[in-house]
Amino acid sequence: MIEHLRHNEIDKARWDRLLLQCPDRLWYVQSWVLDICCPEWEALIGDDGSIMPLIWCSKFGIDYLYQPYAMQQQGVFSPERDEHTDTAFLDAIPERFVYWDIHLNSLMHVRAAPTDRLSPNVNQDLSLAADATVLRSAYSQGHRRNLRKSGDDPPVIALDVTVREFIDLFTRTTGKRFRNIPKYGVELLERLVLTGIERKQCRLLGVREQGRVIAAVCFMEWEGRSILLKSANDEAGMERQAMFHLIDRYISEHAGSGILLDFAGSNTPSVARFNAGFGARSSVYLHLVRNRLPAPLRWFKR
Repeated sequence: MIEHLRHNEIDKARWDRLLLQCPDRLWYVQSWVLDICCPEWEALIGDDGSIMPLIWCSKFGIDYLYQPYAMQQQGVFSPERDEHTDTAFLDAIPERFVYWDIHLNSLMHVRAAPTDRLSPNVNQDLSLAADATVLRSAYSQGHRRNLRKSGDDPPVIALDVTVREFIDLFTRTTGKRFRNIPKYGVELLERLVLTGIERKQCRLLGVREQGRVIAAVCFMEWEGRSILLKSANDEAGMERQAMFHLIDRYISEHAGSGILLDFAGSNTPSVARFNAGFGARSSVYLHLVRNRLPAPLRWFKR
């Protein structure tokens, strides 16, 4: 049996306990993260402890499932997934959600309906179980060359980057380059970073030049996985190859730890090449669009 819970019926402590019992757990699905991304999120919970958040919004009186900014994957998380688990949960989603536009996690098995649209997204990660020498030997020649460009004057890694400095840099660089950031997306990111730091799950690293942050990276660290949530780099940071040094510092610092460094992947070829240059491996997670809107809205929203 799969139970549907409205937001005010969810026991958040129980939700987080169930998530911890799932070997496929992800940082994105903690209750506090969901509360920030979707304050009225709902839930499906199975008898076996499997869970699925329902991240939803309403527009023109129509309730729909969507993918919040900065949240890469959602879907079903299970202590012992079988071939029927994912289908059962998707079938249990209340009929009032007539439109879905969501990113499933990489372990989900989906039996698509004839009208569904499924498209692949790329994620990339790197196990930090080996020592630093072994991990660096897997870097591409181009990455090694970029790290050597600084010679005897590599960028100094700053460990005291503030949330305000990171968000300001992100807004004027990455935020301007990628025009698909939704309204209030940067504000949502700021709340995630602030709360992540309060909960000791977030770490900011950066590079300064003349006191000004020219490159920075945000890592979300939880349950043996470190997600490179967002990064930012201005022209001065690019000239100093700062991003290469920031990621190399993180890898060397955590070498031998067994942490999984999750680059969060990208369908942008240049970003995917950057991640792969550190030895990251690729996996696929699916983007699912299910359209049960009434005509003619269904045709308009194809």
